Amino acid sequence: MTNKLNDETVNKDRDIYSHSFRDECVKSDGKKTPVKKDTKTLNDEISDYIFTKKRRVKKHGSEEKNMSDYTDNYELVKSDRSNDRIKKRRHKHKSKRRMKRWKKVLISIGCVFLSLILLIVGTFTYLFIKGGSELLDGNYSITAPQNVETQNDGEFVVYNGKTYQYNKNVTNVLFMGVDKRELQKTEVHGTGGQADVIVLLAVDTKTGKISMINISRDTMTDVTVYSANGGYVGSEKQQLCLSYAYGNGKETSCENTVNSVQRLFYNIPIKSYLALDLDGIAAVNDSIGGVDVTSPETIGSFVQGQNYHLEGELAESFVRSRNHESADANTLRMQRQQIYVKQFMDRVISATKKQITTPIDLFNASSPYTCTNLNPSKILYLGQSVVLSDGMSVEMSTVPGESKMGKTYAEYYVNESEFYELFLSVFYNQVQ
Repeated sequence: MTNKLNDETVNKDRDIYSHSFRDECVKSDGKKTPVKKDTKTLNDEISDYIFTKKRRVKKHGSEEKNMSDYTDNYELVKSDRSNDRIKKRRHKHKSKRRMKRWKKVLISIGCVFLSLILLIVGTFTYLFIKGGSELLDGNYSITAPQNVETQNDGEFVVYNGKTYQYNKNVTNVLFMGVDKRELQKTEVHGTGGQADVIVLLAVDTKTGKISMINISRDTMTDVTVYSANGGYVGSEKQQLCLSYAYGNGKETSCENTVNSVQRLFYNIPIKSYLALDLDGIAAVNDSIGGVDVTSPETIGSFVQGQNYHLEGELAESFVRSRNHESADANTLRMQRQQIYVKQFMDRVISATKKQITTPIDLFNASSPYTCTNLNPSKILYLGQSVVLSDGMSVEMSTVPGESKMGKTYAEYYVNESEFYELFLSVFYNQVQ
């Protein structure tokens, strides 16, 4: 009995293996079996595959079914859902590539703009620092009247029992209006014209305060005299306006006038100057849209108490006209000039608050009519110091004194005690 069961088991196993063996034999019976391409990838998921039933083939005879018959009827294939998912993944990768491309473009544009901003900021910072070093170098040796005690090259002053300290934040610019239609160099000294308008601008770069001191052209002071061919003659007590004449009509004329004003102002450092010819008055005036004034006197076409909007030649007439028959003619003219300059500066400051480059634009408009040692770095420093400060203001004053008729021309003599008090109020701070 046992032997019979063992024989049946062997036969059954033999039948099962014989089917598989027969199938293998059919596949390898002298024919090349085509290699099926494996479409599975690492990105495939098990859920992408499904079992599908093979096409049924009729079998002849009544052969007994075994396990391989059931398993061979199904095959594992990739579903349509997998193909859709692959397409979506590819589309997503393409979108990412496009986004990366756009990001690179945007980053490149951003870098360019950032570089430009840094360049502009760096340039402005460099000019600002350079301008400050040129205007406030700390070199000075200030004198005083004989009865005034000074210490440390004039840094400290004792006056009427009070101690004052020099304000190192103040820088000075001398403005000159020359009675020439055009500034030209001349080899014959004495023919370069005279400085009809002389104003010293003291700018406190910390507080933004601008002190404008009007100096009479007739002020009698020590003037360096040169011969017609430029040879040094000496120093003489003359009208301040003649300082400009003893030069070449441009740079040396400006420098000689600066030296005369420095002597008058106790050797205060004056780092910058600007001389403007007659044609430049209208050009500079019109570059800011004109100036509104009220005439303090009746002269020429102007009536005392009347309001005027000055443009072109009208602006020149307002600041230049004077009665030559009166000893006080220049004093009255200085009053009009003081009114004009105050209104002009207010307009410039107002425009600079809206546009920081206004001082440079004004400088460019005046450059054909000027002789100056101001440069963009100095102008930028002055403009930013004034506009960005909280205490920005403009104060006008005049060197106190008295006009007298000399042998030929009017002469203006400074009241030294009053002038020195004005000097201390502008350039010094009380410490005790």
